[in-house]
Order: sequence, then C-alpha cells, then structure tokens
Amino acid sequence: MEKIIQQIKDLKMETIVEILLAISVIIIFKIFSSIISKIIIKIFSKKGVQKQKINDIKKNPFYLPLKTIFTFIGVYIALNMLTKTLNLDDSLLAIISKVIKILMILLVARAFGEGLDEENGILSKIGTKSNKELDESTKKLVLKALKTIIYVLAGFMIISELGYDIGGFLTGLGIGGVVLTLAAQDTAKSFIGGIAIFIDRPFKVGDYISVGQFEGTVEEIKFRTTNIRTLDNSVLHVPNSEMSISAIINYSEIQQRRYYTELTVKLNTGLEDLQQLEQKIRNILSLNELVIKDTIHIDFRTITDNGIKIVIMAYINESNYFEFLDIQEEINYEVMNILRNSNVELAYKTQTIHVKNEP
Repeated sequence: MEKIIQQIKDLKMETIVEILLAISVIIIFKIFSSIISKIIIKIFSKKGVQKQKINDIKKNPFYLPLKTIFTFIGVYIALNMLTKTLNLDDSLLAIISKVIKILMILLVARAFGEGLDEENGILSKIGTKSNKELDESTKKLVLKALKTIIYVLAGFMIISELGYDIGGFLTGLGIGGVVLTLAAQDTAKSFIGGIAIFIDRPFKVGDYISVGQFEGTVEEIKFRTTNIRTLDNSVLHVPNSEMSISAIINYSEIQQRRYYTELTVKLNTGLEDLQQLEQKIRNILSLNELVIKDTIHIDFRTITDNGIKIVIMAYINESNYFEFLDIQEEINYEVMNILRNSNVELAYKTQTIHVKNEP
C-alpha cells in the first residue's frame, strides 16, 4: 500500500494532467453517448415516432448498443492518450485494441440485428418507394435474410481482427459449401426455390392457389417450404423446389369467375319452346347484378343421341371462390325453376337392350 502511495507521489504534474484528461474524455463520451444515441434514433425513426418520450427511446433496441459503442470509443481514445504516460507494452496495447474492436463489431451487429424488426418500418418505406406492397410473410423472410447477412459479416470481421486469413477461410468455406450442397441437394434446391418465390412473388400469404394435384390457402412462406391449408383443413408442407418448377394457379388474382353449365333437353322439344327457354334464362342472368351482361352466352350447341345440348355461360363479377359458389347455386335454382314451369324437359341417357329368345 505504501509502495502504491509512493508511486502516486512520484507522478509528475504533466502525467497527472494527462491522466485527468484521459478520464475526462471517458466521462465526456459517457455523458454525450446517451444524447448522441437519442439523436440518431430520432433521425432514423418513422415520422410518427419523432415525438416519442425519452423512456420509449431508451427501449429502442438501437439505444443501448449505440450508447455502449460511443463509451468504448471514449475508452479507446483515452488509452491511446495514456500509452506513453503509463508505458504500456505494445503487445498489451494491441490486445486491448483488438478486444475493443471486437466488442464494437459485436455491438454494432447486435444493434442492427435487433433493430431490424417489423415495427422499425424500414421495409414499409422500401415497399412504398418501390410501389410494391410487402405482406407479413415476405417481411419476415427479408428480415431473417438481412439479420443473417449482418451476423455473417460481423463474424468475418472478427475473424479478420483475430489475424486469420479471410481468403483462405472463404476458400475452405466454399469447398465445404460444395460438399454440403452435394450432400443435401434437395435442401439447397428448396432454399433457392424460396428465393425465387420471394423475387417473382407468384402468390402471397392468404392467396388460394393450386399446385399440381394440391390446392388450398397459403398460410406461410418459409425459405425451405410453403405451408398450404387444404380444403379438408390439413396443412400441406410443399418444398419450394417443387413450387418453383410447378405451374401455379393463383385463384386470388382472378377478378371474374366463369359460370358454365350444360343442359340436354329432349329431342322432341319444340323450336319455339326451345327459344323461349333460352330467352328466360338470358333474362334471369341479365337481372342478376353480379353477372356481367356482355359475357352472357346461351347457345344451341349440338344435337346428340340423347337430346339437344344447350350451353349457358357468363362471367360473374366475384373473385372470392366461396361467394361465387353461392351465386352459382342461386342461378342454378332459377334455371331449374324455369325448366319446371315450361314445356321443356331434360333428357336422360337411355339405352335399349334387345334380348333374343332362343327356342
């Protein structure tokens, strides 16, 4: 204890001043780190968050990492100021410098990683400027990808700070990547397929689609699979590799749906009765507000062995599939009612069998 006191007494006034200046630098950076962090957060926050309270700013995921970063900068500057004064060894100073840099890299990566969330609004701004609306699933995929890139870059920077050759590491990583890709080709294809779906966006969450022999509502789009809720309420996990090469029908993009049915009436139906039937059906379709008038077609299509075939076709101004089914049912009831109240009867397939009696 006496030895330490004696060393303090032996300190020159110049040395004491330098130590006090270094401590002052740390204190100044510590004080202003909070103010600067708040200013930066306010600048990069959404307009609606500009007037947020101080407590709300402190809860921001960027706040603590930014504040710590500025404090570390102060410590780093102070150490450089005291290098000659404290006679620090160059190797010790290099180690301290590397530790501080690594901690700063980790804090910056953490700040950006945790700051990239759905509430941040960065993706919403990008979507607005590009005139493309991003659904929640797409946002999650983009955020996960960005966070992965940030942490990977931070890892490379830390490896570089530790003195390892990044080039050799990347070469080894590339060879290892090829081996892993060959060992897991299906996973790699699905991952690439997920990227292709994200870029092309043939469907989004909530769309009703048909892929191959399956159809249903898209519930979630992941990097490897797409989850589809089928009509029997089960969840189908389709690999994105299959989704990217299959023909996809997106029924949610349909603006109008087609009503189509065929009637086969008896061959002995009178021509006048047939024309009246067509006119009555045309009238009920024209009175329906959801039927597009210019698309109504009722044709005497052909004569078959069983009867006269009439084709009824029109487009319904309804994109929702289940709503369309209700409208279709309503029209079918009206058509059946017309048939019951007219002199026209539907024909049924008949078959005559001749039996030869042997004596």
